[in-house]
Amino acid sequence: MNMNPAGISGTLSGYRRRRWRRRDAERSRSGPCQWKRSKGRVFESCGPTCANLPAGAYDCRCNPQGEVQIVSKRLHADDLIEFASSLPAEILTEIEKFWSLAQRFKNQGFLHRRGYLLHGPQGSGKSSVVHQVVRNIIRTGHVAFFCEVPEVFILALQQFRKVEPDRPMVCVFEDIDAIIEAHDETALLQCLDGSHQIDKVINIATTNYPEKLDRRLVSRPRRFDRIIRIEEPSSRMREAYFRQKLPDLKPGELARWIHLTEGLSFAGLVETVVSVTCLGNDLEETTRMLQDMETRSPRSREYRGRTIGFQSPPSFPEEEESED
Repeated sequence: MNMNPAGISGTLSGYRRRRWRRRDAERSRSGPCQWKRSKGRVFESCGPTCANLPAGAYDCRCNPQGEVQIVSKRLHADDLIEFASSLPAEILTEIEKFWSLAQRFKNQGFLHRRGYLLHGPQGSGKSSVVHQVVRNIIRTGHVAFFCEVPEVFILALQQFRKVEPDRPMVCVFEDIDAIIEAHDETALLQCLDGSHQIDKVINIATTNYPEKLDRRLVSRPRRFDRIIRIEEPSSRMREAYFRQKLPDLKPGELARWIHLTEGLSFAGLVETVVSVTCLGNDLEETTRMLQDMETRSPRSREYRGRTIGFQSPPSFPEEEESED
């Protein structure tokens, strides 16, 4: 056997060089690699920088030192389906037109911004519309910010505008009524229409309970210029959804799916497909259960005598009817 120490040594040296290059690359990504101007003639080392945020969705938060951070956000959602000639499609078309009107707003001395408040029953598809808007703006190379804490959100947007003053963006306030309950409404109003308002932006908020919102929020244009109720999917939308999700359905069977799911929310359509095609449940039984679930709330007395799991059903004393 011909041993070649020199060859082995050369291989090991090559391995070390590659490992050192990887280590140096990791250090350059995480450690100081350039200089930033601090104050006057003072310079401090810093890590890698970028002139523009990558196109995407972002959360806003503070680190333990109280410094504002913009953090990339992963959007977890089912496949988004764009329905032609539907209200969501009209909203998307209107928004696309809005982006092209920047010069008109500037000529009139107005900030180029627009506000949408989407409301409707839970599962009606509000989040689907929002995610379609976010996906479209990301496709065009821009950004979307999701608000959780209004005070932090305002600071993050102010920092963003100092770095990128002219970049279009979408600001999302999901379940805006919950944001208001958890935080001061004043900061949110300042963000939407006050001293902290932002140019070249579309604000989109959603709520299941519009009656919880103060009139100061919903009755003043330029905070939310369009207040839109998202209804249950029409028969045309249900047909488009089932055609995409269940392309092998024959016309008669497709018509049956469309008929049985009348009145269901968009979330109900999703659950129908999951229940029947993934779990093997009966279509009529599934739709009957979902329609019952969406039209009334469960009460504890309805479950008297039913067994869950392996234990015997608990016994409850009969309630005496009041004579009053």
